[in-house]
Amino acid sequence: MRTSDGFILGAITGAAIVWFWRREIEDYARDRTRGVRTQAAERLRAVEEGTGKVLDRGGDALRRAEAFLQDTKEHVSETLQKGQDAIRPAPSAREA
Repeated sequence: MRTSDGFILGAITGAAIVWFWRREIEDYARDRTRGVRTQAAERLRAVEEGTGKVLDRGGDALRRAEAFLQDTKEHVSETLQKGQDAIRPAPSAREA
């Protein structure tokens, strides 16, 4: 028997076994993995909670940074306006 023939025969045999004992295989897999699936679900919940806390803190930091940038923008704008007023020449008699 050639390798390809053996492979095809094995695939057909495997498919027949899975089709015939499908329910038993599903029940076995479900029962054997129950604990693992429970632990995975609990860990996913913990990750969700931790991520929520990190994102909340990040949101607070972004709001503080936004307020700081707004204050800085106002301060810079005021300072530049004062600088413009200081260097702008006074209107001459001819312009008035």
